[in-house]
Amino acid sequence: MTSSFSFAALDRFVAALEQSIQQAIAETVPDITPTIRCRFQQGRLLVLSEDKVAAITAVDRDERFTALAVALDQSLQTTELPDDILADDGELSVRLYLRELGTASPYAARTWHWQASLAITELPDAEAGEAAEPKAEVPTPEVTSSSLVLVPQPHDDKAAAPATGALATPTSLWQTLKGWTEPGGLRQDWQTWSENWQALPWRSVLGLALAGVTVGAIAYGTTRPCTFGSCEERQTASDLSQETLDSLAGNPTPDEVQVARQDLQTAIRLVAAIPPWSSHYDAAQAELLRYRTQLSDLEWVLAAQKSATQASETSQNPPHPVSLWVEVHLLWQKAINHLERVPEESYLASFANRKLREYEANYETIGERLVIEEAAEASLNEAIEAGDLATVQTETATTLNDWRVAQREWNRAMQAISNIPQGTLAYAEARSLLTDYRRQSIQTRTRVTFEQSGERAYQEALAGAAQAQAAERNNQWTQAANAWREAYAQMRQVPKNTLRYADAQALLSSYQASLKQAQTQLKQAVALQSIDEDLATLCPLADGICTYTYSPQEVALTLREPYDSAIRQSISPPSTQGQLNRNNAVMAETHQLVQNIMQLGNQVQLPIVVYDDNRQLIARYKPEYGGFVKE
Repeated sequence: MTSSFSFAALDRFVAALEQSIQQAIAETVPDITPTIRCRFQQGRLLVLSEDKVAAITAVDRDERFTALAVALDQSLQTTELPDDILADDGELSVRLYLRELGTASPYAARTWHWQASLAITELPDAEAGEAAEPKAEVPTPEVTSSSLVLVPQPHDDKAAAPATGALATPTSLWQTLKGWTEPGGLRQDWQTWSENWQALPWRSVLGLALAGVTVGAIAYGTTRPCTFGSCEERQTASDLSQETLDSLAGNPTPDEVQVARQDLQTAIRLVAAIPPWSSHYDAAQAELLRYRTQLSDLEWVLAAQKSATQASETSQNPPHPVSLWVEVHLLWQKAINHLERVPEESYLASFANRKLREYEANYETIGERLVIEEAAEASLNEAIEAGDLATVQTETATTLNDWRVAQREWNRAMQAISNIPQGTLAYAEARSLLTDYRRQSIQTRTRVTFEQSGERAYQEALAGAAQAQAAERNNQWTQAANAWREAYAQMRQVPKNTLRYADAQALLSSYQASLKQAQTQLKQAVALQSIDEDLATLCPLADGICTYTYSPQEVALTLREPYDSAIRQSISPPSTQGQLNRNNAVMAETHQLVQNIMQLGNQVQLPIVVYDDNRQLIARYKPEYGGFVKE
C-alpha cells in the first residue's frame, strides 16, 4: 500500500466493500449466506467468505469462488476506490479465501488480478478457447485482524466440473481470469500432459530433445526439498518460529526483534521452496501463511520501534524549537498507530499492549512539553512585540498619555518575559532581552513620574488662574491676589525638560502681571474703604478750599479761588509760573494741598483729577508716574 492514502480512507473503503459484497451475494444467490470479511494489506485485497458448511467437491468450491468473484467485481465497480490502490497498469491484486464457520484456517484460496475494464461476464468461454498457463504465485505476507485469520489449507487440485445454478460458469473460469492461479494447477497440468504423452510425435531430434527436457525436469523435481520422505525444512522452520515466539514473550530489545524478524524470514524461505508435487506441500502452505502472518505482525512492531527510536533520539538534548517538538510528537503518534495495527489475537498482542502504554505515556509527555514550548514562544513573541511598541512610543511621545502608553507596553513586555519558564528554548532569548527591557522600563517609569509632576503643577496653575479670574469678576481682590500668587508659584514648579515646561514659561510673565494688577486692585479696594475720611481731611467743608467726588476709577477735586490759581502756578514749570501770589498763608495751604493730593493718590492708586472753580482741568495726578500731568 502506498503512503498516498490514509488508514481512515482505506478502512472506510474496506467496510463499504464488505457490505456491498454481502448484499450482492444475498441478492444473486439467496440460498448462499456467507459472512464476508475484507482486508487490504501489502498491496493486495484479501476477501474471506465464511460459510456454515464447507465446499467438499471442486465443483462446489468453483461455484462459491464464482459467486464471490462476481459479487466482488460488482462491488469494486460501484465502490469508490481510494487513491493509488490500483497498480500502475490499473490492476488490483485480489486473494480469495473460503473458510468453514468455526474453524481457524481457510480450506481453499484463489488469486485474481482484477481490472475495472474487464468484467467477468465479458471473459471468453474457457472451453472454446485455450486454457491459460498457470503461473507460480509469488508469496506475499498476509495480515490478520480480530475478525479475519487467514491460514492456507490444502487447495483443490482436481479438475473442476461445470458449475450449475444461477452463477454457472465454465469449469475453467479461474484459469481464464487474467492472472488467476491456483496452487494445485501445476500438478493437474502434469497429470494431463502425462496422459497425452503417448500422442506426442516422436520424431528424431525433436523426440530426443523432448526426452532430454523431460529427464531434466524430472531430475530438477526430484532434487527439490521435501520431494521424498520426511521434510527437515518444515521442522527447521517450525523451530525458528518457536524460537521467535519465545524470544518475543518477554520485553525484547529492538535488536532482539530484528533477530526474530530474520528467523521468520528464514522460516518463510524454507517452506516457500517446497514444490507443489511434494507430499508436504499442503501442510507447508498452511505453515507458510502462518509464518507470514507472524512476520506481518512483527513488521508493525518493528515499524513502531523504529518511530519510537527516532522520536527518542530527536528529543535528546533539549530545549528544542516548537517545530521539532511537533515532529517528535508525530513520531510517537506514528509509533502508536503501528502498534494498534497488531491484532488482539496475535502472539505479539501482550508485548504490543505494553509498548502501547509506554508510547502513549511518552506521547502525552511530549504533548505537554509541546504546549509549554508553544506558550513560552507565544510569551516571547508578545514580549518582543510589546518592547518594539514601547520603543516607538518613547521616541515619538508628545503627551503624558503617550508616555503612559509606553510604560504600559514595557510592563506588558516584562510580564510576558516573567511567564517564560526555565528550560524552554525561549527562556535563553528572554534572558538576553531582560536586562535591556528592565533598564528601558525604569527610564520610562521615571519619565512618566517626572511628566506627571510637571503636568500636575501646570494644571494646578491653570486652575488657580481660573479661580483668580473668577474672583476678579466678583471684585474679590483679596482672593484674586492670593489665587494669582498660588498660580504663579505652581507654574514655576513645572520642571525643565518636561513637555509642559515651554508652555509654563510662556504663561509666567502674564501670571506675574496679573498678580501685580490684583495686588494694585486690592490696595485700591482697601484704600477706598477709608477714602471718605481722607477726602474730608483733604477738603474740609469749613475751610471751603475744595469739593470732591470719587469712583472706583478716579477722584475729582474742584478747587476754589484763590487755591485753583495757586495750585496751577505751583505745579507749572518755573518758566511758566508767572507772577506768584505772595500771600504766604494761601501758598502754604496750596503746598500742603499738593502734598496731600499726591499722598492720597499713592494710597488709593487712583488718578486724582484737579479742576478749577469753572470745572476747567488744571492737572491730573497719576500714581504710576508719581506726578501731575496736563492733558
